[in-house]
Amino acid sequence: MPLRAVGLAALLAVAGAGLIVAGSAARLPVALSIVGWILLAGAVGLCIVAATTWRKMRVRVALTDDGYVIDGPDAHEEGRWEDVTKLTQSPTTLVIHHGPDHRVRLVSQRGVTAELIHLTGDLVRRLDASRGYSSQL
Repeated sequence: MPLRAVGLAALLAVAGAGLIVAGSAARLPVALSIVGWILLAGAVGLCIVAATTWRKMRVRVALTDDGYVIDGPDAHEEGRWEDVTKLTQSPTTLVIHHGPDHRVRLVSQRGVTAELIHLTGDLVRRLDASRGYSSQL
């Protein structure tokens, strides 16, 4: 989840609640309480936007014996294992090569995660199986 947005929303909520309570307790002008309510509403709105954005950023990867399908917010990619020429990985990026020109990149914005490691292992196993390689000794 976008932690900066949630952190900012928490600060807005605390500031808003503080203004509301201070305005009521010290009998300060009503405008101060109104600003507090606006900050509180902004915090709730920011949390909703952050949660919605986070859900839309998800990428779905489906692996089969024949190939893969990757659905993301901006792209749809699919390929067959027989067309894959190479698989490369950096700490946060997994690249499926289809010949010298076409590449499919999966980037983890959160860095190295268990999901990325697991996905890499699954891709390697599927690619090996498609070429008839066996992991048995």
